[in-house]
Amino acid sequence: MGFKDRIEAARIFENELFYEMNNLGFEVAKNGAEHTCQEFTKFIMPSSDQTSLAIRFAPDGVAAIGKTPRSFYVEAKYASNIEKTAYEQYMKLASVGNIVVLVFGGYGDWMWQVIERVTLIDGDETVSSFPENMRYPVIDGWITPRKADDEHYKERKHNNGGFSGTPYREVYYSSLLDWRIFKCDMLSILKRDYINLGRFFNSDVEQSELF
Repeated sequence: MGFKDRIEAARIFENELFYEMNNLGFEVAKNGAEHTCQEFTKFIMPSSDQTSLAIRFAPDGVAAIGKTPRSFYVEAKYASNIEKTAYEQYMKLASVGNIVVLVFGGYGDWMWQVIERVTLIDGDETVSSFPENMRYPVIDGWITPRKADDEHYKERKHNNGGFSGTPYREVYYSSLLDWRIFKCDMLSILKRDYINLGRFFNSDVEQSELF
């Protein structure tokens, strides 16, 4: 599947995911300038300052549920890997107490996990299984195609209709959860004042008032 085809497949998956979440009882809305003003996100694409990166890599949606609603971010990923900059931005959101959920549609069956529990495979392990001419450089565990030989990278980019070349890592499938338990587990996460990830949430309402 070429790059443009993957973009279209990702768009379809995102719409299907949000539709399904609505059916499960969640209120869902699309999030970020990527959805509201694509020209702006194109304008800041060369930028590497923190604010620009936070805007560019904002999760795809926001969701909430409950009598006194509790909210979380949701990112739809039609892939089995994650880009370095996206991962770093999601982790920054989580580090200040936000719940960030990733839903993966690239495995056939839908899988999901909160960002802190998504386990990444070291890039060296991944590229060791590639054909020799596709073994891109690995920097700090991230596969980095743009650091490859210029001609090799240009050829791959041409053959894949816009291959981005950004640093990425594959996700350990075993660290993800079955979509069929999503609602049950998310309600448990949102009901508790804490999630067993070493961070705490504000508890200004009683748990009995939430659902």
